[in-house]
Amino acid sequence: MIKTFWGTIVKNLNWTLILNIVNFLLLVWLLKRILYRRTLDWIERRRALEEERLRRAKQAEEEAQALLVRRREELAEANRTAREILSRAEAEAQRMLKEAREEARRQAQVIVEEARAEAQREREEILAELRRQYAELVILAASRVLSREVRREDHEKLLRQMVQGIEERLLQ
Repeated sequence: MIKTFWGTIVKNLNWTLILNIVNFLLLVWLLKRILYRRTLDWIERRRALEEERLRRAKQAEEEAQALLVRRREELAEANRTAREILSRAEAEAQRMLKEAREEARRQAQVIVEEARAEAQREREEILAELRRQYAELVILAASRVLSREVRREDHEKLLRQMVQGIEERLLQ
């Protein structure tokens, strides 16, 4: 009975299916042995390459961030320096403007004083000329009125008296 049982099983077996299974297992073993290892090695190299690229990219990003921070600090320092230079320039300009104004005031004061002195001299010259002319007119009128010639001493005495009288009137 046992023989017959295995005999019927062996007879009824589909040998094509068994050969297909054996072929499949052999193919899987060959693929695993030959192609799968190479594929896994290639995938591992590719993964290592990508990790290296990512590491370098992160390193480059960190360097870029550090460079950006340093550039920002340098820009801030340059801005501070520019503001300091600008404030010094403004202070210097204000100082120069103040000095120029003071110099202009001094020059204006000198010009005004010179003009006043010149006006005073001209006034004194005009007054002296007016006194002389007035004295001559008075003497001329007096000599005609008196119909006689006035002596030099009398003439000088009259002139002095007249000048004193005119000066007193002008000063009042």
